[in-house]
Amino acid sequence: MLLDHKLAPLQRVVRIDVIAKYSGQLLVVLGCLTLVPCLVSLYFSDFDSTLRYLLIELMLFLGGALLSRLDAPADIQANEGLVITSLMFIITPLIMTITFSGAGLTFIDALFETISAVTTTGLTTIADIESMPPTFIFARAYMQWIGGLGIVVLTVALLVRPGIAARRLIHLDESEDLASSTRTYARTILKIYLILTALVAVLIWAVQGDVFIAIIHAFAAVSTGGFSGYNNSLAGFENKLAALAVITACLFGALPILLYQRLQRRDWKAFIHDIQLRALLILSLIISLTLGGMFIWQLNLPWSEALWHAPLLAISAQSTAGFATLPLTGLSHDMLLILIFAMFVGGSMGSTAGGIKLLRLVTFAHLIRLIMQRITLAPHAVIQQKLGREYLDHDEVIRALALILLFISVIFCSWLAFVAAGHDTLKALFEVVSAIGTVGLSSGITQPELSSWLKIVLCMDMLLGRLEIIALLILLYPATWIKTRKI
Repeated sequence: MLLDHKLAPLQRVVRIDVIAKYSGQLLVVLGCLTLVPCLVSLYFSDFDSTLRYLLIELMLFLGGALLSRLDAPADIQANEGLVITSLMFIITPLIMTITFSGAGLTFIDALFETISAVTTTGLTTIADIESMPPTFIFARAYMQWIGGLGIVVLTVALLVRPGIAARRLIHLDESEDLASSTRTYARTILKIYLILTALVAVLIWAVQGDVFIAIIHAFAAVSTGGFSGYNNSLAGFENKLAALAVITACLFGALPILLYQRLQRRDWKAFIHDIQLRALLILSLIISLTLGGMFIWQLNLPWSEALWHAPLLAISAQSTAGFATLPLTGLSHDMLLILIFAMFVGGSMGSTAGGIKLLRLVTFAHLIRLIMQRITLAPHAVIQQKLGREYLDHDEVIRALALILLFISVIFCSWLAFVAAGHDTLKALFEVVSAIGTVGLSSGITQPELSSWLKIVLCMDMLLGRLEIIALLILLYPATWIKTRKI
């Protein structure tokens, strides 16, 4: 049976007309967004890419116009929102392989790059990115920027429903219906997102002097994507202030986007006391100090270099940005384990960052504390589950634990595939966690020579991690599409 027969009367399957209509609208939006790299290709006289983008525009606008004309209800169910999002994160990289293949990549490598871009991961199979056409370099970073914006809007959309306490922790107010509230918050998010991107781009341009480099790094930093225009990532900057600006932007991108409304309202107290902000800063500080000490004692780096590289790498891993100032191949196993933990946890819910999210880690820690408290209390004692100043529903705790378990399960299965292929166990674990955490740091496994089937494994990890697994499971769940008959 698809569902328990007692639950069958409550089942709400997705409506095909709703899926088609709103997918069509998103295709039109994607077509409008794709005009930007198309114009960039014209600026760089990359006419082959221009023709490929025009073909994509034709497909997107024609298909989107036909689907969006369908007559469908205005309201969107939660499962329909997840299905539409999953489809867009699958369709978008498939379509964009048309242009990426024009840069001399095979289909698998082009698909890998597009998935890595749209999921804001930053893993790449390209050994020499500086030799690639500027249109390609721009398009990768721009796709990360779009993907980061899309995932924040999705997170907000899933939390605007009444009854979900977590919405207050990422600064959402009460709302009426999913569609109208999502549009309202999407406009707010877009405004904040644009301001952050512009500020970072201007700052990098001011200290580096290259507007193109400033733009692509601003795109990749605010979206915590990590695609750089340099082969050696942030080490390619001549001015350390530029690298510092990029990594600071990654830290801002790992915070709930709507948290910045507090700054606009000059509500400094609420901003400073945000539970995810505190968790992000504390973890980043602990990991920075730990790595810094290891750099000094194990790698014999001067303390000035250790105190430069350690915080940047720690923030890059914790924010799931994936930028680096030194090669990771020379790091010891215990350093890699520390980074694995940071990448697994990730940034804040309601941000562009990946990982299981800080809010779920705090919820898990709260649950452990609650279990210990119950042991010391009388059996009839009642403890209210409270996180910060907000009360948590029992279902929210269960969802957090379930998602953590799903992440671990996917990591384990993917890790087995790499180990079976003969890769080093710890480096394989690092690579898989980097992919599912949408980080982009590499232990050296992701290379052009990596077998195609392992590239596909990493592609699946990136999609599962970006959509937090549940969205893709809902897409594949039979009860999403088929109405269960009552027995």
